[in-house]
Amino acid sequence: MQGVLLAAGRGERLRPVTEHVPKPLIPFWGKPFIDYLLDNLQGFVDEAIIVIDADDKIKRHLGNAHGDIALRYVHQDRPMGTGDALLQTRDMLSDPFLVLLADTCPPCETLTQILHAPADAVLTVIQVPDAENHTGVLMRDGFIVEELWADSSFVDAGTFRFSSAIYEMLDGLAPMRNELRVLQGVQELMRSGAEVRAVQMQGPWLQFGDHEGVSGVLRVMRELRPPQAASSDSSIEVRTHDCQIENSLVFGSGELINCAIKDSLVYCAGRIEGRSAEGEIAAWT
Repeated sequence: MQGVLLAAGRGERLRPVTEHVPKPLIPFWGKPFIDYLLDNLQGFVDEAIIVIDADDKIKRHLGNAHGDIALRYVHQDRPMGTGDALLQTRDMLSDPFLVLLADTCPPCETLTQILHAPADAVLTVIQVPDAENHTGVLMRDGFIVEELWADSSFVDAGTFRFSSAIYEMLDGLAPMRNELRVLQGVQELMRSGAEVRAVQMQGPWLQFGDHEGVSGVLRVMRELRPPQAASSDSSIEVRTHDCQIENSLVFGSGELINCAIKDSLVYCAGRIEGRSAEGEIAAWT
C-alpha cells in the first residue's frame, strides 16, 4: 500500500520557529516529528509520497527511504491547502491509499482499523474538549459520517483512506478561506453517495501546530517522552551552559548561556546569552 504525507504547510502558528525549520522537522527528544510518523507506518505502507514546499529540507533529511518505506517527493510550491497538496499526487497512487497530515501521528492500532474499515473512504476522529476549534464530524450508528463542520464533540484527526475518486471530488472546488481542503473532497464524496466511515482514534492525539500554539507542542513533547530521556520535563537539542529550562522544547545548532526558558518552544542558531522566554514561541539567531 502507498501513503501520502502532506508536509508542505507553512506552519504559521509556530512562527518564527517555522521560518527556519519546517514543522515536521521539529525534533522531539532527538528525533524529528516526521520520523515518528514514518516509524508508525512501517508494515502498513511500502511507499510514501511526501508533498513538500519549494524548500527541500525534508527531502534532504529523509532521503529516498525510511526503514522499509520507499520515499518519493512532489512539490506544492504555493501553500494552497491540503486538498491542493493532495492533487499534486494525482496518477501516482494505486487504490486504496492512506493520506496523513505530517503534523499528526496515529497509533498503529488506528492504522489497522483504517485499513480494514468497510467503506468507500475512511477518516479518523477523536473527542476533544475544545471541539469548537476543530472540524466537527457528525455520525450515525456504525460511525457512518453524516456531516462535516458540524456541532459535534468528535473532530477530524487528520488521517484518511481514499481511492482515486477523491481527486475527481476535489477537481474544480472553490477554496474555503483561500485554501482547498481535503475535507471538502470528503464532503463531495458523501454527496455523491459514497459511504464514508469514521474510525475513532484512541489514546493521545499527537498533533501540534494548530490553534493551541506552544501548549500543543509541549503536550506532544510530554506524550512522546521516552523513559530513558535524560531531562525529566524538557526536550533539549542545543548546547547549554548555566541555563534554567523547564517544560520546554529547545533545539538548534546554537549555544545558550545563562538563559531561562519556561513553557516555551525555542529555536537557537547563534550564541545567545542572558535571554529568557516564558510561554513563548521564539527563534534566537
